[in-house]
Amino acid sequence: MGDLEKALRADLERWGPEVADTALAAAAIDAARRLDSPGVSAASASLMHGQYRQYLADLRELAPSGEEADEIDDLAARRRRRRASGE
Repeated sequence: MGDLEKALRADLERWGPEVADTALAAAAIDAARRLDSPGVSAASASLMHGQYRQYLADLRELAPSGEEADEIDDLAARRRRRRASGE
C-alpha cells in the first residue's frame, strides 16, 4: 500500500463507514492505488490527480462534521476494532 492510499484510508477511517463503505470511496481507493504505482506516466498522473481531488471533495461532503461526529467516529472505530479482533 502506497502513501496516498494510506492517507486516504486514514481519512476514511476517521469519516466512518457511512463514507468508507461507498462506491465513491472504492473509486478513490482505486485512483490512489494507481497514483501510488511506480509505472504511472506523468500525463496519466496529472489527469488522475484531478479526478482524485474531486473524489476527496465529494467524500468530505459526505463526512460528518463537528463535535457530534467525533463521538460517532470514535464509537464506529471501536466497533471496527472489536470486529477485527473477533470479539
